[in-house]
Amino acid sequence: MMRRCLEWAVMIALMAVGLSLPGCGGGNMAGLPARQGVVDLSGAGGILASDAMALHGEWAFYWMQRLDPADFSGPRPPPVSAYVRLPGAWNGTVVDGRKIGGAGYATYRLRILARATPADLALRIGTIASAYRLWVNGALVLENGSLGTSAASETPAQSSRLAALPSGRPLELVLQVSNYHYREGGVLSAIELGPRDRLESARLGKWALVSFCIGAIAVMGLYHLALYALRRRNAATLYFGLYCLLWTGYLLTSDSGDWLAGLLMHRIPEHLLNRVDLLSFVLSVPVLHAFFRALYPDGFSRRLGQAAWALAALFTVLGVSLPTLAFTSLIPAYYLFSAAMILYFLARLIAATHGRREGALSILAGFIVLGATGINDMLFDMQLIRSVFLMHVGLLVFVLSQAFALSLRFTKAFTAEERLSAELADKNLSLAAERDESNRLAREVVNVSEDERRRLSHELHDGLCQQLTGTRLHFSVLRRKLAGTAEQDPEQARQLDQEWGRLASMLEDMVDQAYDLSHGLWPVDHDGRDASPSLAELAHRLSVSSGIAIDLVEKRGCDACLNADATQMYRIAQEAITNAVRHAKARRITVSFDCADRGTMTLSVADDGTGRAEPALSTGGLGMRIMAHRARIMGGRLEIADAPGGGTLVRCTAPCKAMTAQEPRP
Repeated sequence: MMRRCLEWAVMIALMAVGLSLPGCGGGNMAGLPARQGVVDLSGAGGILASDAMALHGEWAFYWMQRLDPADFSGPRPPPVSAYVRLPGAWNGTVVDGRKIGGAGYATYRLRILARATPADLALRIGTIASAYRLWVNGALVLENGSLGTSAASETPAQSSRLAALPSGRPLELVLQVSNYHYREGGVLSAIELGPRDRLESARLGKWALVSFCIGAIAVMGLYHLALYALRRRNAATLYFGLYCLLWTGYLLTSDSGDWLAGLLMHRIPEHLLNRVDLLSFVLSVPVLHAFFRALYPDGFSRRLGQAAWALAALFTVLGVSLPTLAFTSLIPAYYLFSAAMILYFLARLIAATHGRREGALSILAGFIVLGATGINDMLFDMQLIRSVFLMHVGLLVFVLSQAFALSLRFTKAFTAEERLSAELADKNLSLAAERDESNRLAREVVNVSEDERRRLSHELHDGLCQQLTGTRLHFSVLRRKLAGTAEQDPEQARQLDQEWGRLASMLEDMVDQAYDLSHGLWPVDHDGRDASPSLAELAHRLSVSSGIAIDLVEKRGCDACLNADATQMYRIAQEAITNAVRHAKARRITVSFDCADRGTMTLSVADDGTGRAEPALSTGGLGMRIMAHRARIMGGRLEIADAPGGGTLVRCTAPCKAMTAQEPRP
């Protein structure tokens, strides 16, 4: 509920910002309007000294005539073709009974009657298509571009200009204009008259606002592109970044931004500025649809997006190939399509807001301002309304709305990340406890197994081995007795002696095997003061049974080993030596056990056999896993590598806590 209230508050704030920024209330139309080419300020007091005013109203218009002040000084001035209201295009003006188009040239004339004219008066000129030359009281004060009588002879130029006026009254303005490059011809924005410092301050203020808007939009564009580069799954950041950069290009190269590109970078061809201006606008529509569709895939039509891209591609081709005048004449058709898309976007965002989609309310608030300023600029560019360009304001508000929506998504993601991190920490604690319990149970299982081995070993050693030994002794006594009774028959005695020899040998082998089995099950010497297994006995026994030389090197740190994990080391050595005997085809095996370093014990078993690459070593995988498991139980590490000079090296290193609790051997 609090989040929804916050979104509504932001929506209202964004719309209020859009309506309160400078320049949102339309152009400055202070002052008296001109009537039939004359502005009478003689009864207006000191209006020219106190404030700037727009020279709007009826200017004298001379179609297809390039007149200078000298042409109006004679006794018979040229006849007026019509009186045209400024600001406004001359398109559609009736001259000699027919409506004229945008291409052509003409002269405007205005006389200003005033009781006094301050010395610091100036004129501020905005959009005049395409080139012009201005005289005030017979003096040439301003020239922009080169006038021509055709597209080839004309050099268009667009910029915001300020011109100081010569003293004198009344003021006479003669303005020559030619247009062969744009759809609309004539004076398209207000010409302002007033104190130079006020006009300069107003111009700098507009440049500052536009520059701030352009900078904010460009930064947001680059920021979103960086987000996309870091996380490619979210295509919305890519499209919004491109949308911001397109409008950055538009504002830099159009009269909406007072042609800042020309101000910052001189000698840019006018036709290039115009192409960047129009093509940025054309491509922005499908990119905006792609952005909305990436945010809400089920709310925006895929086919409509494809149609928008197709239409934008068509206009791009036309914009590159057609002359400027022909291409700009097609732009009103794209304005109609853009207005329809604005209404469509508005309807779908309202639906997304009703569906409580994430960030939809704040984006809707920004888009309401953006859509309103966009429609205003299109109507104003087509000279259907009197206003000023406001697109930079709408874009800034829309960027702020997207920034707020993005912050909501980040806040939600961070909250979810914190919650998941807390849950993960709890699960890690649970897993750690389960791991400790699993290790404890594994150690218990191994201990139980070793206890069972010890019990069986003791039973074999103290039971079966003793019984077999006694049986062998009884057989020896019985053999001597029977040998005495069989002296009468030497042949029978000889056969009996052979049979008794075989039985005695079998019993001796059985005793040896029983003792070997007993020591194999429980290798620890039968001494309660020492928990250490006998590696020497293991090496000797396996060397005798296999016929392979087994060398043992021991460096012990304690006289009596009290580390129960030493048995695990023994088992690893037993498995490693057995593998080397069975599979390595070794001639010599070296066993090293070192626990002289305080707190660490290391076992190494190296052979000079075939090494790990031989196919014969593919068996015994279970033994390897059991060795690794025993190493983990001790908290150690098992390594299996190629031995220097050939063969295999098995090394196990583990801590020895029992050693740290007593003094090492001196």
